[in-house]
Amino acid sequence: MASVAVNRNFIEQVKESRKMIRYCFKRSHEALQLRESILLSRIDQIENDYNSKTQEVNKLVETLNKEITHTTEIFSANKLTDIQQIIQSAIDKKITELTADTDSSIKFEWDNQFETDIEQLGSIKLNGQTNISPIHTFPPQVKPVVPDYKAKQLPTAYCCKKSNKKAPGELNNPTGIAVHYQTGNIYIADGNNRVQVFSCNGDYLFKFSEKMNNPIGICITQNKVFVTQLYGHCINKYELEGKLIKSVGSKGNGEAQFSYPQGLDVSDGNSNVYVCEYSNKRVQILTQELKFHSMLGIDLFKSPRDVKVTRDRVFVLDDNDPCMFVFNSDHVLSNRLISRGDGKQNFPLCFDIDRDYNIIMSDYDNDCVYVFNQEGEQIHKFGKKGQGIGEFINPWGIALDNTGHIIVVCQKNTNCLQFF
Repeated sequence: MASVAVNRNFIEQVKESRKMIRYCFKRSHEALQLRESILLSRIDQIENDYNSKTQEVNKLVETLNKEITHTTEIFSANKLTDIQQIIQSAIDKKITELTADTDSSIKFEWDNQFETDIEQLGSIKLNGQTNISPIHTFPPQVKPVVPDYKAKQLPTAYCCKKSNKKAPGELNNPTGIAVHYQTGNIYIADGNNRVQVFSCNGDYLFKFSEKMNNPIGICITQNKVFVTQLYGHCINKYELEGKLIKSVGSKGNGEAQFSYPQGLDVSDGNSNVYVCEYSNKRVQILTQELKFHSMLGIDLFKSPRDVKVTRDRVFVLDDNDPCMFVFNSDHVLSNRLISRGDGKQNFPLCFDIDRDYNIIMSDYDNDCVYVFNQEGEQIHKFGKKGQGIGEFINPWGIALDNTGHIIVVCQKNTNCLQFF
């Protein structure tokens, strides 16, 4: 009888395993179908853009051909040949200009596309246990596009009302903000001592950890979230879903110690973590395992607030002057930009960088957002003090998503979370 029972248990396990395999492959099929739909839609858009530009080129060629015909009647054959060459050069130049934007717009960065899709579906264990990871249906990471700053309109997408309560989806004195470029999800350091996660449309998804001591800075890699705790004097490392992996730090000025850490960022090249320390007046660099690596800006910074790391530069915002320190990839200071909007003394706390190295910066005291080019010249400003849409009271966190939208969180505005 015991042998029969064992056989029955084995058969049941096999049946369950088959069901789980079918379920996982069904989800895989649905995810790949959605990816196919997204890519086909993108291809249609590119084709429409190309057809539109082709029509412009054809009209130009038609106009120039009429000029050639008219010129034939006036000039000799020798002169006509020279004019035709000049006109042909003009046509080639115009075609290059019209197609440049289309060529750049379809330059996607595919990072292990198929392997990533399958990995996100989870793994199957034949002992009856199954671990299913979330399926991300957002397109793969692309370079953030450069917003058209001059054409920016008031936000119309979503505003999250401020509340002192801890209800899901409500924010209380939010600070840092970061966007996961694969999913489009928005991670916000909330004054309720937690991190809340919203979709790219502003819909509440989930929260994690309500035991932090004033989370303030936040950044995201492909599969990890890093958060600084202002009064905890430490940095935490999480899974995307909120599971704590590691916490490092205590108050002090030694290696892997912190004093009121603020903004942070992760390098694309080696995944090192750069952390601004307000009181220690430095940027501390840790490995991706949160072990001490090196220091940046000793005897240089006065009040470092935020940092952004690109492939070839490190930007550090100091609110004392205020100014922006720019280092090359070897951490040698290459520039120091004055980041004073409208020529006024301001109080910047956070910033982000687009792919043209324009600096988008929130101004806590002047209740607005400034945009500077890489030479430090102001090229745009939007927002004013108020409680309405497109108005700010103490804007803090700011981030660009991969569609060119600017996302801003305010500490004291009724509309805490706004999209531009």
